[in-house]
Amino acid sequence: MMSAMFENVNEAMPHALARLESKPIKMQTSPDKVEVAVLHVLEAEPSGADLGMMCQHNPLHTFMFDGHGKLLNANKAAFEAFQSDPPGGQEEASRSYEEAYNDVFNLQLDCHRHAQPHKSRKCGGIKWDMIEMWPMQDPIDGFPAVLVKKYDITQQKDLELKLSIQQQELQRQNQELERYTATMLEDKLRLQEQANSLEERLEAVLHDKFHAKTFDAETPIDKTLVFLHSVIKGEVPPVQAALDLYHILSESDTNLRQPVGLEKQLLREYSLDADVGQSILQMLQGHNAHKSEETGPRGAELTSGQTYPEVAKPQHDNSSASSRHLSHSQTSTLHRVSGSAVACPMPAITPELERQLQDAGSNWQFDIFSFAEATPGHTLSLLAVHCTQQSGLAQHFQIILPNLWNWVQRIESGYDANNPYHNSVHVASVLQMTHMMLTHGGIRQSNAVDMLEAYCTYWSAITHDFEHGGVNNDFLIRTYHPWAVCYNDQSPLENHHLAAAVRFSFQPEYRHVPQEVFQAEDWIQARRLCINMVLGTDMKKHFDIVSRFQAAFKPAPTSSNSKADIDWAAVKMEDKYLMHQMVLKCADIGHLAADVATHKRWAYQLEEEFFRQGDKERELGMPISPLMDRAHQGGMTRSQVPYIFFCLPHGH
Repeated sequence: MMSAMFENVNEAMPHALARLESKPIKMQTSPDKVEVAVLHVLEAEPSGADLGMMCQHNPLHTFMFDGHGKLLNANKAAFEAFQSDPPGGQEEASRSYEEAYNDVFNLQLDCHRHAQPHKSRKCGGIKWDMIEMWPMQDPIDGFPAVLVKKYDITQQKDLELKLSIQQQELQRQNQELERYTATMLEDKLRLQEQANSLEERLEAVLHDKFHAKTFDAETPIDKTLVFLHSVIKGEVPPVQAALDLYHILSESDTNLRQPVGLEKQLLREYSLDADVGQSILQMLQGHNAHKSEETGPRGAELTSGQTYPEVAKPQHDNSSASSRHLSHSQTSTLHRVSGSAVACPMPAITPELERQLQDAGSNWQFDIFSFAEATPGHTLSLLAVHCTQQSGLAQHFQIILPNLWNWVQRIESGYDANNPYHNSVHVASVLQMTHMMLTHGGIRQSNAVDMLEAYCTYWSAITHDFEHGGVNNDFLIRTYHPWAVCYNDQSPLENHHLAAAVRFSFQPEYRHVPQEVFQAEDWIQARRLCINMVLGTDMKKHFDIVSRFQAAFKPAPTSSNSKADIDWAAVKMEDKYLMHQMVLKCADIGHLAADVATHKRWAYQLEEEFFRQGDKERELGMPISPLMDRAHQGGMTRSQVPYIFFCLPHGH
């Protein structure tokens, strides 16, 4: 009977049974009826976890109901509570009963739990009860019954309330943070819009200053070719374009190889500083450029009793060079021809110096100033011999290296170290950039130059500023300097560089190419090429060379491939001269492509050289050239942006 009575007792109930005690009792089941029953007391052997649960969930009331909701048993406190009105009223009690009945008897859940608030009789506050309902059998009649326990969970509810309040506070803070983030994002977007607006305004200011009108770099020849190109393509050019071209070509003073209206564009149509515009114009046109402050003939610039200003010529002292000998152990690339060592009177080549020389042959951003500090007095000479060997010219032409060293030392001694800009370090920089363009710029790889032309290019780079006096052509012309008189005001500096370098180059100790290697026609071609390259460094010929170069290598109107490779074997020599001139011109201003620190150093050194010319002009009572008066704030460095914009328009 015991096993049948408690057959539904299982581990899912609150406690595992440990002991069962039964005793007879009398129960009043109706007002006029008393029945005898058996009271079964179940005792559990609590574990540590059970003891903790008992402390947390110690039931205040314990009931037992049958399947119809009839109270079968209850402890005293539970019975008293059962007699009172339900806390939520009869309606809530009925709803709770139906929910519990469905869970326990229909759904057969292991346990039904229902939280119920009620008002405390002592303090009047709200308290919470947790009612647990466990399905079981009536131990007397075996019918389905429910064991009900009620716990005080007010403290738990208080904690839940606090947690809820905290969660609400966190949610509020999150919302505020989201609003703050949104505000920050709006501020960021607003600041970005302001930055974009400022950038646009800055671009507009720069555009108004330098780009208000697109600089027209086209020469009359360029405009004519464009016009003819459109006709050849079958297009009908506007009549106005034909009239404009007619008027340009019919003007008696039209320079076919200068941009149309160059002076007007620089001095009137652009908001340039007056000195900057005059300086660029003087550089491009020379003493013929308009200068409002000049009056009277040129000769009036020298007062009575004055002599022609001397242009310093460096003293040539080769005694120290001839006394230097290369030790046998220092077998760098600088002293080998066809695999045999040649004793060359040049300084010792240390490992660090060898590293710098190798870097010069492969680095577009070569540090020429560090190299100059490591090679005082022979910067240009060492670099010239190295480039001659690395390019293969030394072996190809069987160059006599001791004579080559003597020659480049003689050339290097012709550069005045007192010149801030036009000195041997500048020439070494031009030589290094020339070497890079030939060997790493695609010129040699495309067979644009042969070995003779490559030799002439190096020779021209080495000599292109030989015996430069630190003043420009306009100064020489305006002072009737002997060089200007000798060359009839036509590129006096460049003509002197060439003539002075060639004058001694055929002396036995300087002749480094064996006579039998160069044929007579080779010397003629080499001399013509060198003359064209060095004279092409005169900025007065800038637009003439650029215009001719672009016209010579622009695809023909009938060509469908605008990027076709050039057949250099079919290019006539006059056009190849233009290519060589462009190479040396680019190398001559190569520091524009150097790192900022290097370019700024060259710019300030050139500015100082200009100031020194201005000092000479002041001493002679001459009008001081634009940007050469050190008494004014800023000099040549003020013209860098306009110079790049106007003089290099196609690379801008």
